[in-house]
Order: sequence, then C-alpha cells, then structure tokens
Amino acid sequence: MDYNTRKSNSPKRLPSSLIERNLKTTNLLLKIGLQTSGDIISDLFMGKSVNLNKSLFSTKNVYSTVETLKQLRGAAMKFGQLISIDDQLIFTPELSQIIGQLRSSGYSMPPRQVKKVLDKNWGPGWLKNFDSFEVQPFAAASIGQVHKAKLKNGLELAIKIQFPNIRKTIKNDMRSLKFIANKASFLPQDFDLNYYFKICEEQLMVESEYILEAKNIEKYSALCKANKNLRVPTICNEFSTDQILAMSFEDGSELCSQNSIVKLKKNKIAELLIRLLLDEIFIFQFVQTDPNLSNFLLKSADHKVVLLDFGSCSNVSNDTKDLYKGLLSVGLTLNRTKIKNFLNSNGFLPSKIDKNIDEFINELIDTVIEELKVGKNFNFAESKLFNLIEADKVKEFQKILPQTLFDPDFIFIQRKILGFLLFFKSINASIPILSIIKEYDKKLQNR
Repeated sequence: MDYNTRKSNSPKRLPSSLIERNLKTTNLLLKIGLQTSGDIISDLFMGKSVNLNKSLFSTKNVYSTVETLKQLRGAAMKFGQLISIDDQLIFTPELSQIIGQLRSSGYSMPPRQVKKVLDKNWGPGWLKNFDSFEVQPFAAASIGQVHKAKLKNGLELAIKIQFPNIRKTIKNDMRSLKFIANKASFLPQDFDLNYYFKICEEQLMVESEYILEAKNIEKYSALCKANKNLRVPTICNEFSTDQILAMSFEDGSELCSQNSIVKLKKNKIAELLIRLLLDEIFIFQFVQTDPNLSNFLLKSADHKVVLLDFGSCSNVSNDTKDLYKGLLSVGLTLNRTKIKNFLNSNGFLPSKIDKNIDEFINELIDTVIEELKVGKNFNFAESKLFNLIEADKVKEFQKILPQTLFDPDFIFIQRKILGFLLFFKSINASIPILSIIKEYDKKLQNR
C-alpha cells in the first residue's frame, strides 16, 4: 500500500490525563478477570502470581488488551510493539493477527484535538501558511500521528504531531504495565524486568523529544549521504517544534508489501539492509533501532529505500562495537567450542545450565554453522534455525536468557537484528551472509 494513500484508523479522542489512563488500564484488568476466572483480579491485588499464559493470551483477552493499548497509545502501545516483533513464534495465527495490529494501527486523534495541539505550537491562523492540510492522518505511531500538507510554495510536507501530554503519561503507563508483567508467570524468577522497563521508559522519553529526532534525521542523512540507494527526509525547521516535526513528504510502498518486494528484487533489498546495519554498528556507530517495517519505504521509480522515523536512535559505544566485532570474528571460525566459550565469557549464557539446555544450545549453534557452510547464499526461509525457536521451545529460551544486564544500545541493536532476520525469512531472501561478514571483519581488522 502506498505511503501517501494509507488509510488511518478511526478517530477517537486519546485520554491525556493520568486519571483517564488509569481508568482504562483498570478496566482492562477487570475485563481480563471477567473473561477468565473470577479470582484473577483478587489474586493480582493479593500479590499472588497469575498464569497469564491462559488468561491474558486467550483470544478475548488479547483483543481487549490490544484495543486498550491502541487507544492509550504512548508508552502502553510502545511496550506492546516491543514485545510483538514476530508474534507468530509464540501465538496461534488467530492471536497473531490481533497482536500484529500494534505494529501498524491505532486510533488517531480527532480533528478538534489535532487543532488544539497545532494552535498551541504554531499559534492561531497557522493555516494561512498552507495551500492544503489533510485533517485525516495517513500514518500513526505510538506517540504521534502524521498528516500530509502542502505549503504555499508547493512543497509537500509530512507533519508529525505528538499526542497531548505524552511525556507526563509515560511513567504512569509504564508503572501500570510493570505491575501486570511482574504478576505474570511467563518470565524466569531471576529475570530483571525492572531493568528492561527502565530502558524502555528512558527510550520513550527520548522519542518524545521531536527536536532531538530532527537532529537525528540530519545526522543520519549526512552519514549515509554517499549511499545512492538510500534516502532520508529533509527537515523543515520553520514548522518544527518539540511537539511538531515537519519534514519532506516521501512517497513509496511499505517494505512489508510483498508485491513491492518481488518487483524490486528481495535479495538486493535484504543485502542492502544487512550492509546498512553493519555500517550503523561499525562505521557510523549510530543506529536507527526500530525494526518496524513501516519505517522503510520502497521507491519503485529509482529502487531506493526511504528511511523514516528516527525517534528511536542510539549511539553505539566503543564497548558495544568491540563486542559485535568479537561476535563476527568468533562466528567466522565456524567452531562450536570457540563460539560457546565466547558467549560464556561475555555473559550471553547463564552461568548454570542443565544438560538438556546445553544440548539445545549446541543444536542451535550447530544448525547455523552447517547452514553457513552449505552454498554461497544463506536461505532464510529454508533455515532449520527458525524451527528451533517456535512456540514449543519457549521454555528452553527462558532458561538461556542471559543474566548479564547488557547496555541499552546492545539490546536495541539485538532487537533490530532479530526483526531483520524474521523479515528476510518472510520474503524468502537468500544472500551471501558469510562473505558479507568476512568483508566487514577484514575492514575492522585493518582499521
């Protein structure tokens, strides 16, 4: 679907006060309780653990949860997006379809609420500067929505408008979500959930600073200027504030559009993205960390990839760069013992694991090694690796979650890597991943 013709969701006033948002969250808990067992809410407030695998993940409750998060947006919806990179690995197809809405949909602000935000930032009479301004947004994110407009001089803009009082609601929303997650039973007892919630909250606060996002766009544009296959929007500073981000309107098709992928050579696009990610880590040391495919557009005219949404960016520390450099080098040995030693010495694996889990880790590593050895290209769709990370293996993955608290930049990069790998699998991409890694490893050795 073209970026400039996408339909937004139905307008619905976004609750902006803490009282309104708390009522929404409380109502969600009540719905979950009524739709499963009569004592789940009392168990929650008595401090008992609740098995949410059978309650929160039932079809009715997932629908209620998604609908609530879509209306709350902000931190609530962002958290939902963070845990739904590829829900088909965990949920049934029916539940996956519901959860998937968090990555691409949500209610938009009605015109009256939009005008109130614009009046506050641009002052009354701002419309005289525009030849046209589309009241209906063509895209919406977790903390804002985007409108198309045309200036008097003919320049087309994408106007990103932040939802009202978003910063004030972030801490409150995260506190409510943490309460639910802490009572759930789908994470190991020693998993430091508070640390990851803290990272998520800090990232959301950064994303709410549109002035910073404008600087990120300008910085990223300069970094990838030499790459003729990439395009980044241009900031219009005259109409940009801390709550409004005005930039050049870029048309194209979303990366998740299967038709566009076929037409524009899926393997070429996959290789472009993997090389861009390696450049971000090792050359730029600056990563756009959100793997949401709606952040990428394909321009059929010149086969360029347009990069969007730079609220979620991270500087890559030298420590993180060196850690990834070590991962590349040891990975190229294609030696399971050396790889496991590296993973253990750098805290990627728990200090104590039983025999069954150790054999599971061996199977994961051996599968990747064997598939990298066969042929020039690595076929993501045919890889047996993805068969090992399906729903029936969730308990095994819980047991090998690292106890090491990695830096935020490393965590967000890992999420982007996973998002890309799953995307490559979905489009049946086949690329020379081993030779690409060797190329970058050689570059790094010579730097």
